[in-house]
Amino acid sequence: MDTVFAVSAGEKNFGDYASNLAMVLAKQTGQDPRQVGEEIVTKLTADADDRAWLEKIEVAGPGFINFYLKDPALNEDLDKAVKQGEDFGKSTGEPRKINIEFVSANPTGPLTLGNGRSAAYGEALANVFKFFGNTVDKEYFLNDIGRQVRILGESVAKKFIELSGGKTEWGEELYQGEYINDLAAEFKLTELHDGSLDDLATISEKASAFAMPKMIEAIKQSLARFGVVHDIWFQESSLQNGGEIKALLETLAEKNLSYEQEGALWFKATQFGLDKDIVIRKSDGFTSYILSDFAYAINKAQRGYDLMIYILGADHHGDVVRIKTGLRALGLPEDKFHLMIYQVVTFLDKGEKFKMSKRAGKFITLDSLLDEVPADVVKFFFLMKSMDSQMDFDFSLAKEESSKNPVYYIQYALVRMSKILQQAQAQNLTGGATGLAYQTEERALAMQILRWPEILSDTVNDWQVHRIASYLLDLAGAVSRFYETCRVIGGAAERVALRLTLVAGSVIVLKSGLKLLGLTTPEQM
Repeated sequence: MDTVFAVSAGEKNFGDYASNLAMVLAKQTGQDPRQVGEEIVTKLTADADDRAWLEKIEVAGPGFINFYLKDPALNEDLDKAVKQGEDFGKSTGEPRKINIEFVSANPTGPLTLGNGRSAAYGEALANVFKFFGNTVDKEYFLNDIGRQVRILGESVAKKFIELSGGKTEWGEELYQGEYINDLAAEFKLTELHDGSLDDLATISEKASAFAMPKMIEAIKQSLARFGVVHDIWFQESSLQNGGEIKALLETLAEKNLSYEQEGALWFKATQFGLDKDIVIRKSDGFTSYILSDFAYAINKAQRGYDLMIYILGADHHGDVVRIKTGLRALGLPEDKFHLMIYQVVTFLDKGEKFKMSKRAGKFITLDSLLDEVPADVVKFFFLMKSMDSQMDFDFSLAKEESSKNPVYYIQYALVRMSKILQQAQAQNLTGGATGLAYQTEERALAMQILRWPEILSDTVNDWQVHRIASYLLDLAGAVSRFYETCRVIGGAAERVALRLTLVAGSVIVLKSGLKLLGLTTPEQM
């Protein structure tokens, strides 16, 4: 049986590294964890190779094993990190072909805060995968057909009729907001419809055909402004036009997985664990979104991806179960499909919550937020928390242009360290391994820098990108304390060399981390 245990950077006063190995083994054997820990310590301290890099090992608490590194070993590791440069933290492995589908908001309105959270996360996760040598396609699934598109067309059409002097009645299902007014005004200027204002069906069809490409282009521009660019824009309509929906319906029929009832076509979802079957073609002849989801999954699988990640909004919990059911029914490789949910974003301004409703036209758009707050700040705020937890977007803090703002705190740390390197280069000073003992803040900074490979390895394995954001804040804190207490240039040559190595390592990791999160690396602030 494999034994899984953790080795991670230790908490303050509990070693440079700590492991729960003794507690894991004790649980398997029924022994006392501390006794198991003492046996492990005895074996490690008896090994000459281990003694060369370990200052001491001790058992603490319920059975944790704490490791304290010798300064020369720490210095050697730090020197290697600096020599690796931007490749520090990168490990080799079998490269994979990965598809990440994210944002994928219906093109029936502007992107909102929640869409921004998805965009920030998807972009950062793609960067992490690419850092480790994987090929990544960033994909946007466009729902360019179906009920929501028809509602968009009717919404623009009715506003157009009003602008043209006619009268209409607005149902609750219609979209509202300034963007509908703007689209209707533009549609009126095109004179695409010069017939009767009573012909709502014709006007809606024309308005939909006009509004849809406008909305798609607006979404692309919003994402570009946010620093997010998709490689593939996959249109749902292509599944219909390419015959993939028809082929899927035939496959379901051949497998006896569908049946007709009350004029609709149903998928036998109950055969695969769901409480009830699912409508895949409605009585009006229109197919459902879930049928497109099934066809889309087949399309992705046929493109040869090793891993397919969906990043879905909080309102798609039910879709996750239904899509997984479809994967099983169609014999698709379930282990290659991963469906993730990001939770709701609450907008706070001076402690007050803003209640949003896209249908009613009451929402914060991504563009309006970017008008007030730089993209770097917006991205980082979205990435500070795990995607599966709800978050408050603190607008007041985001607008703060000081070290209270976590983004500027990190970027300022980078600028400070970069300037020291520039000064050192001007004076022909270089860093390098020394035999000096580390002072408190030097050691603290060195340990933070050397955590980077662990942070990256954990993130590429569990996709928790917020770990990088948290780590960069910790690193920036260590940099700040080092900067305030340790003079780099002007001291003894060996101490200068040691500290310049720390400065260089800080710059490498801060730059790498910011780039992975999709943030800029300023040269001055």
